[in-house]
Amino acid sequence: MRDKVILLTGASAGIGRETALALGKKGASVALCARRGNLLKEVADKIEASGGKALPLVADVSDSKQIDSLIEQTLGRFQRIDVLINNAASGLLATVEETTPDQMERLWQVNFMSTFYAIRKVLPVMRKQNAGHIITIASMSGRRGAALKSAYCVTKFAQVGFMESLRMELAGTNIHTTLIFPGATDTDFFAAMENPGKRDTRWYGPMQKPDQVAEVIVHAIEKPSAEVLSQKIGRLQLMLHATSPAFTDWLVRNTVKRKQKI
Repeated sequence: MRDKVILLTGASAGIGRETALALGKKGASVALCARRGNLLKEVADKIEASGGKALPLVADVSDSKQIDSLIEQTLGRFQRIDVLINNAASGLLATVEETTPDQMERLWQVNFMSTFYAIRKVLPVMRKQNAGHIITIASMSGRRGAALKSAYCVTKFAQVGFMESLRMELAGTNIHTTLIFPGATDTDFFAAMENPGKRDTRWYGPMQKPDQVAEVIVHAIEKPSAEVLSQKIGRLQLMLHATSPAFTDWLVRNTVKRKQKI
């Protein structure tokens, strides 16, 4: 890990922050991207203190030009990019009828287009190096839809389809791809998501800690695999969904009790 240069988006909080710190402890060189510069600096300082190298870069990943600059600045400092981790994401809690075109477009830009921009820009770099690893932090919402999360789910489904296609395109090369599927994670994501209906954003089902997901991501870098689910219960849910979607709908409604009015 000490020889690796890793570019991580959405690095100032939650899963991104814990992943950055875990990589720093292993001595990696980490280029950190987020919009909140003060939080980004705090993470960068901790990485440096733990023995890693950090390059904090404030950027809006929904802007392709800022993504280009992000990658160019990383190359300028470290001369290579071994791992790209697409982690930046935004959420929206709203019914389909409540979701405005502007809200849908904003989530599409942040959650999906940023992934496309970064991968398209970094691929020539990795091809020139004849090595690389592209990791996208999707979500269980990228495998199964959920009430009040249609906009978020569609962007995650798109990430999954995009990465699956990319994996097949890169078969036979020395560039790996990994999809990470976190379940519900104890971060400020739920509280920070756009919530026009002022609904309860608390999660009432099983929840993992962000450092647990970070551990999964670090392991995926050390031992690349195509897809990783961070919770065992997620695999069970997907198996149930594949065999009986209607039953799974009922089960989710009755076991994950989100006290929200739809």
